[in-house]
Amino acid sequence: MLNNIKTKVVCMALLGLSLSACEDKLNIEPRGSISPEAVTPSDTEVLLNGVYDGFQGGASSYHYLSFLTDDLSADNLAYRATFFQHGEVDDNSISANNLLTQYFWQGLYKGIYRANFFLQTVDKLDESTFSRPARKDEVMAEARYLRAYGYYSLVTRWGGVPILREPTTEKVARNSEQEVWDFIIEDLKFAVENAGDFRDASYVSKSAAKALLARVYLATKNYAEAEKLAEEVIANEKFRLSDDYDNIFTNKSNAERIFHLNSTANDGTSMPYFLIANVELPSTGKNTNGGRFELPIDNSLAAAFEDGDKRKATTLQPIVFGGVDYFMAYKYRLSADGSNAWTVSRLAEMYLISAEARAEQNNLIGALERLNDVREKRGLLPTVAVTQDGLRLKIEQERRVELAVEGHRWYDLIRTGRAIEVLPNVTSENQLKYPIPQAEITVNELLTQNPGY
Repeated sequence: MLNNIKTKVVCMALLGLSLSACEDKLNIEPRGSISPEAVTPSDTEVLLNGVYDGFQGGASSYHYLSFLTDDLSADNLAYRATFFQHGEVDDNSISANNLLTQYFWQGLYKGIYRANFFLQTVDKLDESTFSRPARKDEVMAEARYLRAYGYYSLVTRWGGVPILREPTTEKVARNSEQEVWDFIIEDLKFAVENAGDFRDASYVSKSAAKALLARVYLATKNYAEAEKLAEEVIANEKFRLSDDYDNIFTNKSNAERIFHLNSTANDGTSMPYFLIANVELPSTGKNTNGGRFELPIDNSLAAAFEDGDKRKATTLQPIVFGGVDYFMAYKYRLSADGSNAWTVSRLAEMYLISAEARAEQNNLIGALERLNDVREKRGLLPTVAVTQDGLRLKIEQERRVELAVEGHRWYDLIRTGRAIEVLPNVTSENQLKYPIPQAEITVNELLTQNPGY
């Protein structure tokens, strides 16, 4: 599977740089690298930066796909330009030879490899030699959260995938989808128990672990636990719904952010580069710092906002590009160089998870309360629903406009059984999973292809 990863040394540079610098130079220990046997507790913070970097984008130059394919597979983003592989994702007709989804798969497993290497190395260290004994479990918890996040990205696109608990280049067969979910829950439970308290959205905390675990429980229909964890995060005084929706995406310290993958221009995340055009915005009269604008907003998302919903201006902007009218994704406009932070979890999602979990437990009054908490904060009138099905649709709609281009819509429609009904290009259950990359099957005969490919 990870046939090109044969690292024999810990090669995460002192600023948390990529493993790729040493992957092909097995006989040379790069300057600034550390052999596993020489790692001390004082090294672990630097090494942990390398694990974060793997999921921010350092493990793959095409890691932006892990952020954008969800909205592109659904009806929030569209395909405009030159990469036909983007078009396959948009059309829900992905080839097993699609290079971009292949890089997406490989990038996630490289990040998981880093997490496993870190966990294996740090597990051998004596906790009493850390700055404080609890710090060992805290850094282990951060790495296990990131590993769980990687597997969440995999299972929601491909279904059952190989579970790797340690760094290995051995050929491994696929686990069942349920086994992957169980593994994610195992890692996140450890993170909930052992991660540190919230200090900054750029670092994994107990609250970040609770937030992702609440999402996982919602996906696996454990509604009582999803509600419980979401409510615990809501009750944390360090977080609050923002009075200014735009500020959530222009201010990395906004109190609505629970955890984000923070990036600099050097990380090469590239995600905004494919969203932003270099044009003058009619709304501001100023030029954006744009990229190649491969992926405009789908017109159906633009039409989904209610009149007067201020979130629309933050989510998208009408532009003219090449003489054609488009809507441009605008949440990640700080720069096309990749320095935006990708929000993994924020507080509004916790309100909507609680609303949905309550609705599924037939607590319609409680569900409406949490749904309307979000709407009222966004300047909208409260909504009403008299049936469970009606409330489900209202929550689905609110999730779409509140969390647009944040990596939720595709799997939201799958887990609620609505993808075939809502998405015109999806006519078969087989399309609800991506094909296992053919390049991976070629080098690992234990891998089986998803049905329909």
